[in-house]
Amino acid sequence: MRNNSCKRKNSPKISDEFKIILVSTAVYSIILLAFYIYTTYLNTGYEIIISDQIIFFNRGVTIIDGLLPYRDVSVDAASLSPYLWAPIVFLSMFITGDYSTEFVTSDNYFLNESMMLSSYMFRIFFAFCLIISALLLYRLEHNRNNKNALRISLLYILNPFFLYLFSFWGSDECLLPLLILLPVYLYEKGNNSLATLSIVLGTGFKYFPILLAPLIWIYSKNWKERSMQTLLFLIGLTAVSLPFYLIAPEAFINQFKNPIVSPRNQGLLTLIQNFVNSDINEYNLIIQIVTMSLILLAGLFFFLKKSEWKYHKTVVFLIIFFVIYPKIQVSYFAMIIPFTSIYVFAERKIKWSFLIYYILGTTLGEATDYLLADTQKFLYLEVMCWLSIGLFYLTSLLYIFYFLFFNKQNVSVNNSGSIKQISS
Repeated sequence: MRNNSCKRKNSPKISDEFKIILVSTAVYSIILLAFYIYTTYLNTGYEIIISDQIIFFNRGVTIIDGLLPYRDVSVDAASLSPYLWAPIVFLSMFITGDYSTEFVTSDNYFLNESMMLSSYMFRIFFAFCLIISALLLYRLEHNRNNKNALRISLLYILNPFFLYLFSFWGSDECLLPLLILLPVYLYEKGNNSLATLSIVLGTGFKYFPILLAPLIWIYSKNWKERSMQTLLFLIGLTAVSLPFYLIAPEAFINQFKNPIVSPRNQGLLTLIQNFVNSDINEYNLIIQIVTMSLILLAGLFFFLKKSEWKYHKTVVFLIIFFVIYPKIQVSYFAMIIPFTSIYVFAERKIKWSFLIYYILGTTLGEATDYLLADTQKFLYLEVMCWLSIGLFYLTSLLYIFYFLFFNKQNVSVNNSGSIKQISS
């Protein structure tokens, strides 16, 4: 009877999950409706379809038209991404009755009814992904007996960065929190094989989940399981990548050779490029090797310190990527928001200083994206924007390292809930 009561206490509260779904759905619907009113009646010149959505649409059309990525159409993305967009594009075609499979451009997309509808369906899909990731975050924190699990999830799902990212921006970076949290959640539940496969599948959609590879060893119980999970990971990556490489080797490899430092991929190295004569892109491969090596070293450290492991230490891998990797886009911040929102409620009370810091950081993405729209003539403004974002990443890393490794009081507080359950 005592064990059964413990299980009931540890199981997620349906009422809390319903609140997350209800509140987030209501707010996201209002935001999307406001976006529609704004672009239709108040600012008719606003481009509701960003260049990325045109790319999503054309990739979906590629699959619907029976073409093969890389061989028939250039795809500068993970191999399975076109297959993710195809159902959305086909559904928009079915609803509008416009089955044209002609590729659209930034000049003629408004002539394609299914493209116009797809722009909103992409946004709805992104909102759905964010809501699912909020539920995963709630379950992860609830399993840690965190009484603030609901508050953390609501703060996470309603932060201004996401509200802007899914609506006005309509970016596929809204997928990243889900692709990051799902493997972590499955590992925490003990479903290691499913977790490993979810990393593989996520890497097929967006390459970033491969940053979670150290989790395979961290969560494995022994060397036999560790070897099996590593083998499963390698076989999975081969399965989602090798066929496309064999079909079009040169086109597949070229996606990794594209310039990292370019006007559309603003970052700290973009600024440096303005002041030096050498082409930083020549060191592309070296930078990628250094980045992955540091992530693997961090993974080795956590592997050796498994007794002190907490799932949200995963954020360290992501922030190392941010700090070292030169392609620092504002939208990539979506990966670490689930983890930064946790620290607002450290020690079971709101840390107002970090709440202010969190809000400033999440709104910084919007402000910077707006300010960088026409900064070619205002280099000093671009420098200020990207230095502030770089500083935010760096201070986030320092704060999280302090919280994870030096704030021993938080460890005892988080464990108190489980201690009470056992004693009762």
